[in-house]
Amino acid sequence: MQHSRAAALSEALRFVMASDTLSQHQATLIDALTQAMREESAAELRRQNVAQAQGEWREHEIVQLRSFLQGRTARSWQHADECVMQLASQLKRAPDSVRAKAAELGLGVAVNYQLAKSSRKADD
Repeated sequence: MQHSRAAALSEALRFVMASDTLSQHQATLIDALTQAMREESAAELRRQNVAQAQGEWREHEIVQLRSFLQGRTARSWQHADECVMQLASQLKRAPDSVRAKAAELGLGVAVNYQLAKSSRKADD
């Protein structure tokens, strides 16, 4: 559906550029169509980023996550959130995806204060 919209906008732009429309109207139509094409392209890029953020983890991302979180334990909810947000920003992934992967790798105590607190109680 989105691809057909982009194709339709492109086709409409070619039509307007080839038509005998008055130049003032043609310029307005070209501006409107190119703006719509830019917005469509930006929306597609956002969709791709979201898909990547929720998609499969690559090996270098896992290595980066492990090296950042190894040996860390959340000292507070805020500290856990800061670690998650920093990693999410670096990896260009959703914070929930970072938390889930950290937990899956056994590093949940670094990104989840409740786990860290439970872990400390168990150690005592």
